[in-house]
Amino acid sequence: MIEELEALLKTPATKLDFTNNQVDFMLKNIGNTNPYIRDNLVYTLFTTGFMNNTFTLVQQEHIIDYFFNNDLLLKDILAPQNDYVFTRSFSALLGGILLECDDDTNIFNDTQRKDLFKWSIQYLNLENDYRGFVPDKGWAHAIAHGSDFLGSSLSHTKFQLSNVNDLFITLQKVINRLETPFLDNEEARLASAFKLGVQAENISVEDFINGIQYVDKELWQQYDAAKLNTCYRLYAWIHILQHWLIFFANDTKIKTIIKQKLDYYYNKMGYIF
Repeated sequence: MIEELEALLKTPATKLDFTNNQVDFMLKNIGNTNPYIRDNLVYTLFTTGFMNNTFTLVQQEHIIDYFFNNDLLLKDILAPQNDYVFTRSFSALLGGILLECDDDTNIFNDTQRKDLFKWSIQYLNLENDYRGFVPDKGWAHAIAHGSDFLGSSLSHTKFQLSNVNDLFITLQKVINRLETPFLDNEEARLASAFKLGVQAENISVEDFINGIQYVDKELWQQYDAAKLNTCYRLYAWIHILQHWLIFFANDTKIKTIIKQKLDYYYNKMGYIF
């Protein structure tokens, strides 16, 4: 089967033709701990297949049913660190691919779409495995992949959320679980997800600014220079603000509030005299 998938990688994207057995193998190996199988073969072929509409309708429905019926995103999510993080993390990436495809061709019904929107937030609410690169097993990168999934939700033309505050509560929870610094650019991926939401007008500028105020207050109130984990959390927040300063360089209202926050922290840390 590996050789068959390798042959598909060499096939022009528009001429891809998957067998049902190949699709089944890919689904069962979403979280394979072999990074070559998981990243180079399975994830790459799912992306290419959906972006070029080369799965048959039956195969597409089978992939969607498998995704929804096998609890891939939340598999063992409350347990101590284990290899199921690869299943969850790469299912989050697949969820993002499916949402992007749906945005173009409506592959979901309304219930499925709403479930995916909800799960993209729930996943980041619950994921507690913050490992980036795992020796011999490759990238877990759950927070980054979960952020990509959230970004696909927030940028979707049919995205709906009754309470935008839930997004910022989720962001605060992600940061608040840090016991060591982020190492692999997770802050940029988190910042990007929210930027996509504002860009798509699924998060209003007013709600975004209120969300910044909420997270900032929560993290600053708990900050204690004698407790390293609170330092790491505040530093992660500062990095997110720095990314937003770039992302929203042309939005005066957002840029002003972010710059105020950053200037305050730079003063506190002695960078501005």
